[in-house]
Amino acid sequence: MQLKALVGSCAVTVLLTGPAHAQLALTAQGVADGFTLTTFISGYGPAAYGPLAQGILPDGNVLTGSAFVGTPGQGTIYIFNDTDNQTLSSALSATPYAFTTGNPQYAMATAGGQVYGAQAFGGIYEHFDNSGARTPIAGLPGNLRSDLGMWGDVANGHIVSSSNEGLVDINPLTGTVRVIVAAPNCCDGVTVSPDGKTVYAESGGNILAFDYTTGALLHTYSGGGHGPDGTGVISGGKLSGDVVVNNNDGTVGLLDIKGGTGTETIIATGGTRGDFVSPDTSNGTLFLSQTERIDRLSCGTGCSIGGNGVPEPATLALFGLGLAALGLRRRRQRPGGRAPCAGVTSAITPKAG
Repeated sequence: MQLKALVGSCAVTVLLTGPAHAQLALTAQGVADGFTLTTFISGYGPAAYGPLAQGILPDGNVLTGSAFVGTPGQGTIYIFNDTDNQTLSSALSATPYAFTTGNPQYAMATAGGQVYGAQAFGGIYEHFDNSGARTPIAGLPGNLRSDLGMWGDVANGHIVSSSNEGLVDINPLTGTVRVIVAAPNCCDGVTVSPDGKTVYAESGGNILAFDYTTGALLHTYSGGGHGPDGTGVISGGKLSGDVVVNNNDGTVGLLDIKGGTGTETIIATGGTRGDFVSPDTSNGTLFLSQTERIDRLSCGTGCSIGGNGVPEPATLALFGLGLAALGLRRRRQRPGGRAPCAGVTSAITPKAG
């Protein structure tokens, strides 16, 4: 059975076929590399959009959102404890929000200990408080709108985001904006290296590396046909500098950046559709979104994914034994194609799905 709903200017078909039951599992290589994988939240769906991005609130709880879990045309901002193996009924709070863009899912980032977000495909940038209430970030240019992907704590408390102005650097405390790469709506899956020097973003099925200061394209890494999306850089341990990639084909890859080969090794398979990722800044794990769940990926003691530092071993111990896996998933249905990105190398192409 199909149900059609209007999202912004787009008709989205919701397949009422029951939730998917595929689940990510580590490959032999993923286990050998020291990764662990657990479920953070399950039970999303049936829906055209499952979970998207996460942020760590000042009180330590996890904020996330989902569209089409409940009333079509209305999404929900959820707050959960930072523990694994929960369902939607475990939420501490659930606050409805109205769709305002062609993709109502929230991209989110944790920066300077605060959570910020924006609805994809044209949303304004907002700050979330511990209750889940949101207010616009003061001082931003009135025409600035989000596209796909945000990343926070660029070693300076800033946000790097894909926007209608290109890849931009936002100071959420002052509202000042600097354009890093002038390629409007070009990119997805934004992340920043722990030292704040390199911005990684997906475009045209590849992962591009840019200089954070100058915007220069440093390297293009092949996505290998897996549909790369959300990314997170590892710091600490033997894999420090390598990039975790959440793929649309239900796999998770590891890009060999440190070794210089740029090859992708698949470290997990069997998922539904990978999308955004978000770092858990309290313990060094990475949330991975899938269609019907959020997983958590850990790279072990003395290692962090997506943050700008390695958490203390005591912090990891307090988080608990099964800490592992990732879980941010942002389902998106892009209405039509984008015009080619301007002002940047042709290696960047608009995100199509």
